[in-house]
Amino acid sequence: MSRLNMDEATSMQRGKVHGPFVVENLVCQTNHMLTSRGVFLGSNPLKYAMPLLLLQMAVIIITSRLLYRLLKPLKQGMISAQVLAGIILGPSLFGQSKTYMEMFLPISCKINLQTFSNIGFFMHLFLLGLRIDASILRKAGSKALIIGTASYAFPFSLGNLTVLLLKNTFELSPDVAHCIQTVISLNAMTSFPVTTTVLAELNILNSDLGRLATNCSIVCEAFSWIVALVFRMFLQDGTLATVWSFAWVTVLLLAIFFVCRPLIIWLTQRRSVTVDKTNDIPFFPIITVLLVISLGSEVLGVHAAFGAFWLGVSLPDGPPLGTGLTTKLEMFASSLMLPCFIAISGLQTNFLKIETSHVKVIESVILITYTCKFLGTAAASVYCKIQLGDAISLALLMCCQGVIEIYTSVMWRDGKVLDTECFNLVIITLLLVTGVSRYLVVRLYDPSKRYRSESKRTILNSRQRNIQLRLLFCVYNVDNVPSMVNLLEASYPSRYSPVSVFTLHLVELKGRAHAVLMPHHLMNKLDPNTAQSTQIVNGFQRFEQQHQGTLMAQHFTAAAPFSSINDDICTLALDKKAALIVVPFHKQYAIDGTVDNVNPAIRSININVLDKAPCSVGIFIDRGETEGRRSVLMSNTWRNVAMIFIEGRDDAEALAFCMRMAEHPEVSVSMIHFRHKSSLYNSNITTGVETEPSECHLISDFKNFTLNKPNVHYKEEIVRDGVETTQVISALGTTFDLVVVGRDHDLESSVLYGLTDWSECPELGVIGDMLASPDFHFSVLLVHQQEGDGYFAMDNSYRLPVSPYRPGDPRIHPRFSVEEGYTTVDLHSNHR
Repeated sequence: MSRLNMDEATSMQRGKVHGPFVVENLVCQTNHMLTSRGVFLGSNPLKYAMPLLLLQMAVIIITSRLLYRLLKPLKQGMISAQVLAGIILGPSLFGQSKTYMEMFLPISCKINLQTFSNIGFFMHLFLLGLRIDASILRKAGSKALIIGTASYAFPFSLGNLTVLLLKNTFELSPDVAHCIQTVISLNAMTSFPVTTTVLAELNILNSDLGRLATNCSIVCEAFSWIVALVFRMFLQDGTLATVWSFAWVTVLLLAIFFVCRPLIIWLTQRRSVTVDKTNDIPFFPIITVLLVISLGSEVLGVHAAFGAFWLGVSLPDGPPLGTGLTTKLEMFASSLMLPCFIAISGLQTNFLKIETSHVKVIESVILITYTCKFLGTAAASVYCKIQLGDAISLALLMCCQGVIEIYTSVMWRDGKVLDTECFNLVIITLLLVTGVSRYLVVRLYDPSKRYRSESKRTILNSRQRNIQLRLLFCVYNVDNVPSMVNLLEASYPSRYSPVSVFTLHLVELKGRAHAVLMPHHLMNKLDPNTAQSTQIVNGFQRFEQQHQGTLMAQHFTAAAPFSSINDDICTLALDKKAALIVVPFHKQYAIDGTVDNVNPAIRSININVLDKAPCSVGIFIDRGETEGRRSVLMSNTWRNVAMIFIEGRDDAEALAFCMRMAEHPEVSVSMIHFRHKSSLYNSNITTGVETEPSECHLISDFKNFTLNKPNVHYKEEIVRDGVETTQVISALGTTFDLVVVGRDHDLESSVLYGLTDWSECPELGVIGDMLASPDFHFSVLLVHQQEGDGYFAMDNSYRLPVSPYRPGDPRIHPRFSVEEGYTTVDLHSNHR
């Protein structure tokens, strides 16, 4: 055997030695076993630390990703998949092979994997703390205080009473009793970062239940910190060393909040001014401060993650710090290194070692604790007048645990607070309870049930019942504002028929853990999103000033994951009784008419809004920049509007909106009514289906407009199939600034024959998909009327005067001018 092979074979020696108290395992590792010399020189790479660490990382990440894909239909999270990956790769399954364990998990290389994964863990905790806005602690209302207190007090108190009963009944040993009491305190806690992570994964972070669960988890975690502090200070030993330890930890926290925080904020502001980049951050100085604080935590005897977490909490969430640091560290820390840390809990779990006589007692206490937590949370929720279904969902969410609880379990196992059997039971039960809870929450709670009803608000009903028109405009950036204002101008707000408009600035949630939906004037002035929202608001406020007494505008900002931000849109539309939601199209067009940018996330938002909205929806294809049509000062109004009418409730809704435009003295409105050739022989048939009476009345009303208004035109186009329909639409050219059309039509209609074979954007409908192509250079508004009860009980408090209008009449509806101008969304009544 060569000298190299001999060194590799004897690189690690293991044996038992007599320690000061018991017989212990001793592992001896040869020096210079870091990097391999290569297989071509006869070296075995897996005998060296670096290649083995890379193999362990790759296998853990690949296994956890595969398990996540398999468990995703069951609504399980990545944390569960990573723990299961560790269990599969550990002694419970593959670890039964001694050869595998010596090759993949030798004792000498475990310390390398644990050290590497702990670095990822404290960086992940830093990012979790960074997403927390400390101001939300003040916003937790009485409901959250009651429910959060009950969620911790019930399992903690009843669990300890159970232990006292078991001590007298089964004569438990002190070690087992101490282990059970430790498990009770672990199961009673609910961590705020874990709760927000679960809510985000289930797409309910910005729902009513999500906001309430967020606040309740803060209260529950605060109680767990207080109890842990009291236990350590007064119940454990109460020695002078403990007092000094607590004092120095307090000094560390003060240094974080009063030294590190101002220093990092000052460096960020200084760099923004020096580099002239508002979103640039001093990354390496911040990382240096993070490492120093983490080192200080270890020096004081607490985990490095403790200081990292509180440093993150001290810094402002959101951009630029929150977003910038999350963008730079998320992939490295949370996606690469954290899976190894989570998998270690599974690697240390061994089902075959659950064999002591106290297993049934320990598991019973664990299940009793979870049951008390569930019942206590549900009972407190019902007491706070929350519906039973939502109370059960909230209780299940409070039972979900994750990375914080796993970290605590691993730390207590390493500190001999938990023995092997108790640790195994904790991890297994955590997986089962969290997995079942997540699945049941998805089945029980639907955030859209508030606005999913048989009745939907429509423009048509508002017009027929003489109700004030109320619009919700969704905006992503300043570029959306000019054309939205032009659309608002074309809707013709007047003193006799005022318009209420609500603008909602949609911001993707980055760098913060909790969703935001609030009026613009209540936003944090230091948040960069506030500056962009202010620019958007200024555009609409200028238009509002020009139309005082005829237009009321309120402005809101929503920061949430784009996967669930449609809930904010629909919630605001419901609360503000909007008749039409206008959302931008997911494609942006360049000045030459070609597609400049495509955002699939916005397309998903539009589809979700179309599916769940409590009122009509308009998808706005903005071509304001093409051919120089956009006005920076927003002084140019659309002059020519076309309405394409084929048949159906969506076209009727679009026509009802165009009827308002037809009243505008400076806007020319042309209705193009497509009829099949067969309709010439039967006046009751337009396109192969019978025309609804409401459509006939609308068409008649529009024809009457043409008699009195020279700018209103009605034109019929007799076509035989979809080819001729396409030819007529293509002939519109650049004559019009805006074309309004319904989204859905009868696909069997002869007018559309041949147009349904291919569609790039089915959510636009047949005609809308055609108009979205780069061949056209005018803006398009696709209108969809939500299916619902036609006899919707509209709120008559918004009914407009019915007496004939007289020139110079200054009347404005009192509800419009006084009360409505100051209403806001009640975000803190977490259930209605």
